[in-house]
Amino acid sequence: MKTLLLSFLLLPVCLKAQPALDGLWEGTMTVGGLYSDQALPMQLYLTIRGQQVTGRSYVTLPNGNILRMDLQGYLYHDRSLALAEINFVGDSDNDVIPEFSRQYQIVYKPDLWDSTLKGFWQEMSTEHLGKDRRLGRIVLRKQKQERA
Repeated sequence: MKTLLLSFLLLPVCLKAQPALDGLWEGTMTVGGLYSDQALPMQLYLTIRGQQVTGRSYVTLPNGNILRMDLQGYLYHDRSLALAEINFVGDSDNDVIPEFSRQYQIVYKPDLWDSTLKGFWQEMSTEHLGKDRRLGRIVLRKQKQERA
């Protein structure tokens, strides 16, 4: 009985130790197809409200410019996410207009030391299986300290 009571008392502590999906994620996204090794630095900042996901993506282009897009999507019960770029975020420092918008299919793998988001991105297009449709992979790791 004491063991059961102790387990219930420690359960909130264990649950709080689980890494959160909210926050900053950094890594790379491949360009040039699924089997390409050409990768661009990428960041995602995610906010979760229930099963609704909002956020912003930051992709550093080869010329050093940063492409910023607002994201919106859904978190499923199996820890997968479906996200879509919904809005270009431009300002006086960011006049890089994207050629196309992306949608993402991502799986969240929580871990105490090395949580990851792994998945795929693809160009939003009316030709779902078109041979010219751009797509790639993404691998992101949770950042421990949020940056300003």
